[in-house]
Amino acid sequence: MAYTELTVWLVAAMVVMLGAIIYTAIYRRGWLEVMDLFLPDLHGQGVRGEIAALIIHPMFWIVSVAVVAFFTVSLLFSINLASVGYEWLAFSFTVVIFFALFDPLVIWFSEGKYHEPLRFVFGAMSYGAVCALLAFFINSIAGIFLNAQFGEKMGLLLLITAAPLIEEALKMLGVVLISAHKSFKGPLDGLLVGFAAGTGFAMMENIFYTATKIPENSLELLMFRALYNTLAHGAFTAIGGAVLGKIKQDFKVPAAVQLGVPFLVAALTHTAFNILAIVDIIGVNSLVLQYYIFSPLMVFALMLIIALLIFYNWVDKRRRIARELESLGVSPDFDKELEKLRESMNKKTKK
Repeated sequence: MAYTELTVWLVAAMVVMLGAIIYTAIYRRGWLEVMDLFLPDLHGQGVRGEIAALIIHPMFWIVSVAVVAFFTVSLLFSINLASVGYEWLAFSFTVVIFFALFDPLVIWFSEGKYHEPLRFVFGAMSYGAVCALLAFFINSIAGIFLNAQFGEKMGLLLLITAAPLIEEALKMLGVVLISAHKSFKGPLDGLLVGFAAGTGFAMMENIFYTATKIPENSLELLMFRALYNTLAHGAFTAIGGAVLGKIKQDFKVPAAVQLGVPFLVAALTHTAFNILAIVDIIGVNSLVLQYYIFSPLMVFALMLIIALLIFYNWVDKRRRIARELESLGVSPDFDKELEKLRESMNKKTKK
């Protein structure tokens, strides 16, 4: 099948996926979800809350898409398109965007009725994409400076060490800003926002690699980066976001601790992944390893941790809601009570 046909099928799949997600949101929260998605309330939250609301506002998405599009077009003009292939580039970009959307929406869906509004996903993704551009320029300038000061090899080593700190600082800044929103209340919120910011970041990074470093028809390498790299970047910031949400929910600590601990968790996780990736590269290049092993295993472990965090915090949130309802004298099993009320109404209607 030609790349053009695959691109059309992927675009159709994205449209269906977004339609299914919006339908799910309406089913869970009603048309309020759609109104909240496109016409959110920006008032009554204080300055920090309004900054958070602006980041997840549709206007911010539009500006972010415009910035990303400008960078992408500029990048395409800087390379020889005839040598790469228009069909391959269109297909590659579509694959990258598909997984960047698909992964955080799966997290959003898995959180069930305790999820954040959809605009948190799109807002955090938009922020992450812009962060990738900032990180690209900062890393480029840092690389030039380090090479001039310490030489090419030492400069590269220092840049590899500094890059996770720069990238996670930028991504976690967005999670911290969004955490000031009144709807951001706990670990599930932090995990979702962090994962979406990470996948938005990975999307731009993958677009850059696809256009400049992945050879045409290298389908295996494209899928490796689009799936594996997206999950990795999402996981680093998601775990830091979950820690931020837990601190905000259960602890009263100084601002330095509230901001510093989540950043350190995300940065150290990212650094550990980079170290394992270097070990994989050395192992494959020296023919000790046939395939990358250690970094993919870490991504699998991170996704398992995220699944466990979602499950634990989902159960914990149900317990907290049940305790609050019991304190008000209301049955915690609200779903069963609602079903009984519906049956009673149906019986009265039949009579």
